[in-house]
Amino acid sequence: MSLADYHRHPAWSPTALKAAVTGTMRAWRQRFGPDAVPFVPSADMVKGDLVDALLTPPFALESRFQVFKTIARNSKIGAANCAEAEAAGLTPVSSEMVEQALRIRDALLGDPEVGEVLAALDPTHSQQPHFWSDAAGRPCRCLPDVITSDGRLFDLKKTRSAVPRRFYWQAKELAYDLQLAHLALGHEHRCGTPPAETGLIVFEWPTDPTAAIDCGLLLFDAQDLEIGHKRREEAFSRIASCQARGLWPSHGRNPFRPVSVGFGLPEPTAHDLESIDLF
Repeated sequence: MSLADYHRHPAWSPTALKAAVTGTMRAWRQRFGPDAVPFVPSADMVKGDLVDALLTPPFALESRFQVFKTIARNSKIGAANCAEAEAAGLTPVSSEMVEQALRIRDALLGDPEVGEVLAALDPTHSQQPHFWSDAAGRPCRCLPDVITSDGRLFDLKKTRSAVPRRFYWQAKELAYDLQLAHLALGHEHRCGTPPAETGLIVFEWPTDPTAAIDCGLLLFDAQDLEIGHKRREEAFSRIASCQARGLWPSHGRNPFRPVSVGFGLPEPTAHDLESIDLF
């Protein structure tokens, strides 16, 4: 199955479920509803995809990307390059982006913790689509980034800050716990047992191409996954409610002063809202 065919499949993906608990249902329907227009990834998403393509099967860029010296759409040459790639069904990227992605790949492979996980990657399961029906009979799909030969499950995430305390709260806001819970269900269905370990491989993409590349390995425990499963059910509930009513609201009526979001831990007194990219 091609990557495009996987993303077009109607089974429930972690991306669709995350969007149901991190944004408005009006925005959800615009992206995932019957009249949704083709999704165009942001520049930051493309950067993350480049690193993913270098670190996971088939470990190559040619099938997904076309490399040019410039892809600046405000220039005649850059716009023509982008049009050429898109006409071929490929994502245009610059040679500068590829050089940085290669530096990040090497940094991750050379890290003592992250490198050990990547060295154990099982190519027969990593980046391989899986389809199943969950306990409620709902058709589901997943495409795990990294499955190791000893049954560990990890997802790659590009971020502006790999500092764990900064990454945590924004990751909660982006429902990465829901995503990992969904991936863990798919893993258990495919392999017969839950993942031996579940977590995120996070890495920075510095604006300075000569800067050090920081990364980290963040492990989920049973509480993290339990909360992720609850948020997954919340996503299904919100979608079902909107479908039943035929209403897809925006933010609606709310108190002026925000209340705690109840992620299972006390909310911090300050957030660095720029520390993580939405993708």
